[in-house]
Amino acid sequence: LRTGFVLNERVLELAKRVERLDDDVRNIDRRLVRMETLVELAGRQQRLPGGAV
Repeated sequence: LRTGFVLNERVLELAKRVERLDDDVRNIDRRLVRMETLVELAGRQQRLPGGAV
């Protein structure tokens, strides 16, 4: 019974870690999308007449 309790606690801790990692991956994905958008906008500005090239 004690072994089952310890195992259950370890599984719950691992589940929490996975959830935190999942949140981290989502945040990284959002940041990458924002960076891609900024790069696209910068590229468009350079192609416009009077752009900074």
